[in-house]
Amino acid sequence: MKKVKSTVIILLVILAFLSFTLIGNNVLNQNAIAGQSEEITLRLGQSKAGSHPVSIGINKFAELVEEKSNGKITVDTFHDSLLGSDREVIESAQRGSLELASSSTPNMTSFTNYFTAWDLPYIFENKEEVYKAVDGKPGEIIRKEMEKSGFKVIFFPDYGFRQVVNNVRPVKLPKDMAGLKIRTTNSRIEQADFSEFGASPTPVAWSEVFTALQQGTVEGEGNSYSLLWDSKHQEVLNYATEVNYNYSSDIVVMNKDKFDALSKEYQDIIMEAGLEATEWQRDLANEREDEAKQQFIDYGIEIYEPTEKEMKIWKQTAEPVWDQFVKEGVAEPEYVDIILETLGKTREDIFK
Repeated sequence: MKKVKSTVIILLVILAFLSFTLIGNNVLNQNAIAGQSEEITLRLGQSKAGSHPVSIGINKFAELVEEKSNGKITVDTFHDSLLGSDREVIESAQRGSLELASSSTPNMTSFTNYFTAWDLPYIFENKEEVYKAVDGKPGEIIRKEMEKSGFKVIFFPDYGFRQVVNNVRPVKLPKDMAGLKIRTTNSRIEQADFSEFGASPTPVAWSEVFTALQQGTVEGEGNSYSLLWDSKHQEVLNYATEVNYNYSSDIVVMNKDKFDALSKEYQDIIMEAGLEATEWQRDLANEREDEAKQQFIDYGIEIYEPTEKEMKIWKQTAEPVWDQFVKEGVAEPEYVDIILETLGKTREDIFK
């Protein structure tokens, strides 16, 4: 009996010691996080060229974080797909093997189908509408939804409206696109857009598009002037048609567990830096887009700007895409309505 009692006492002592140790370690960890006196380094990977406005905006974010933290937080930025494609860096951030990542929003639809609504043709018709939605209720819903997949949304760099570009022939109306092999993102809506335009949509990873255009695997794509120029795609293109069929934002996210482990002070610094970088980067993106368009013209790319009547044809040609995708489980009708209500317009206003 005494032996049994002694064993029990020893076990109780061991359990008490372990509990004390765990509690003590937890307190130490909490104190370390609360004080956050140590310097930390975060890595941010993305695929765009270092000269693109999204990349420059990300660099500005890193600069602001370091400044606001008095050098305690360093954000090392990796552009040009150095750490992987959009999909690869986003998945790395989700796993936590990378702290931060950025991707264009069409490539994020696998995490939440709310992004599918952003892809709808002409749901955003100008930058003012984009900013109103991103900064308002539609953007807040996305932020909350992304947390379910393990991400903390830091900010949305301005990417720009996509134009139709190709190296085969001038395009004035959708009928001129018949049979053209057009590179798209993984967005099913963008693929449907080009199907309605009469082209042959071909999903290709961004890092492979230049070569695909060179080799004739695809004959065109849809993208913003600035991204095309900064990626040297003007070297394998001849024609552009300014139809603004789709707007793409980028999204900078952080692994949520890593974000939550930071002190409130460090969390606030990162979010404040994201907010300031947003405003700064938007101005840069708009200036750069105008500049890149002129660079295209100077390079010899033939740019066609449809008339108001022709733009109506482009819009009405793409309208069936709404019928195909605005349904539960895809582009959620309720979320589409929230976007339209936020912008103060209706579907009929867009396509009339």
